[in-house]
Amino acid sequence: MTIQEKLIGTSWELEIYQSEDKFGDIIYPLGENATGNIIFTSENRLAVQIMAENHEENLLEKNLDTFNTEVEKEMAKLGYHAYSGLFDIDEEKAHLTTHVDVSLIPSYVGTDQIRKATIEGDTLYLSNVKHPERKLVWKKLVTR
Repeated sequence: MTIQEKLIGTSWELEIYQSEDKFGDIIYPLGENATGNIIFTSENRLAVQIMAENHEENLLEKNLDTFNTEVEKEMAKLGYHAYSGLFDIDEEKAHLTTHVDVSLIPSYVGTDQIRKATIEGDTLYLSNVKHPERKLVWKKLVTR
C-alpha cells in the first residue's frame, strides 16, 4: 500500500511536535503538551491545526531569539499554527507536498510545504525537508 493510499480519508492526532534551537537543544515551539490534528481528504486536501496547551505560560518560557526560523517565532507568539491546501506525494522520496492556499501565517500562503512522511502502523512521522530538526508524530484516529 502506498503512502497516498494510507493517508486518504484519514485523521490523525498530534503526539509530539519538537524542533531544535540554534544551540541544538530540543525545544517544543508550542509547548510539550501541544494538541492538534491533521486531516487528509479524499479530494487530496490536507488541513492541519496545532495549538499550545497554555499559550501565555508557553510564551513566557520561550527565548524567541533561540528559534531557528521566523515561522517558529510566529507560532510561539500566536500559540497556534494552522494551514491547508491540496497535497501530493512523491512515493519514491516519501515526500508529502502541501500547496498551501490558507494559513494563519501569511508567509505560508502560496508556498509548497514539503515533509518527509513515514507511516509505521497507526503512527505518522513528518519532518520538514528544509528544517529536518522540526519533527511531528501523529497517531491515527479510529472511526467510532
